[in-house]
Amino acid sequence: MVKVWNLTNCRLKINHSGHAGYLNTVTVSPDGSLCASGGKDCKAMLWDLNDGKHLHTLDHNDIITALCFSPNRYWLCAAYGPSIKIWDLESKEMVEELKPEVVSQSQGSKAEPPQCLSLAWSTDGQTLFAGYSDNIIRVWQVSVSAH
Repeated sequence: MVKVWNLTNCRLKINHSGHAGYLNTVTVSPDGSLCASGGKDCKAMLWDLNDGKHLHTLDHNDIITALCFSPNRYWLCAAYGPSIKIWDLESKEMVEELKPEVVSQSQGSKAEPPQCLSLAWSTDGQTLFAGYSDNIIRVWQVSVSAH
């Protein structure tokens, strides 16, 4: 459950129900109008903070560990397992899926992929930073044109 509080009077404004299982991450859009939440149920849920309504659910293949909105596009990024999905929120279509390629240093073969644990955009919205469980921050240049 996502709880929205009015910080002026410290009262609960609304409860957003819909997830089955714990939540790992909640993020608010740059303009403050939207909230996204994700966790154990492998779903990213989008909420309208002005109207207090559930807008959409984006399905994933694994537990969602991090979410972040693009600062200059109507996009939401969701980290799950080793992958990151970038969603266009207008079309509800996936724009891109980012996956790190990990090579085992001992045999030269592919190793077990690390888990993506955190996400952050650069202020210009061109670069996505992703923190992984192998102690590496991966930097993605996102040059897909906005629709």
